[in-house]
Amino acid sequence: MHIWLLTHSQELLKANGTGQLVKAVLGNQCHIVEWSRVNPPTSILELSPDDTLLIYPEDTQDSFSSIEDVGSATPWKNFIILDGTWQQARKIYNRSPYLHGLRKHAIEHLTSSYIRRRNQVVGGLCTAEIAIYLLEQQLERKNAKSLKERFEAFNRQTASVDEN
Repeated sequence: MHIWLLTHSQELLKANGTGQLVKAVLGNQCHIVEWSRVNPPTSILELSPDDTLLIYPEDTQDSFSSIEDVGSATPWKNFIILDGTWQQARKIYNRSPYLHGLRKHAIEHLTSSYIRRRNQVVGGLCTAEIAIYLLEQQLERKNAKSLKERFEAFNRQTASVDEN
């Protein structure tokens, strides 16, 4: 299993982004790829659509509520997360036609606990929360637990900084 963070350039400049937590815990299982509108990242273009799932809440018939519902003939090897604010994620998706052909998965019925940036999308999760969900779904419990602990500590630290 590999998680690909297709990351908005502004997200890379933020000290309080959770994509870095995902990379710290998963190491070589996580790839941070800077998104570019004019130069699509080769590493993303080379992923097979047969074993790659885009995590994105798009309202289409091609969006699935459960990873098992997707019914791929092969196990999922690659998960792409659009790493940025919800506005940036929409921009990345809308301006990247190469993403439109990928199978999509919408994570539903979960509420974000990320304190720093209140999500503007109902049910919107931060990057770390999406990665935790994926790890749990793929039965990578050790990594899921480790990332969840790091995220919770990060979230507590963020809350205490905001209070001061």
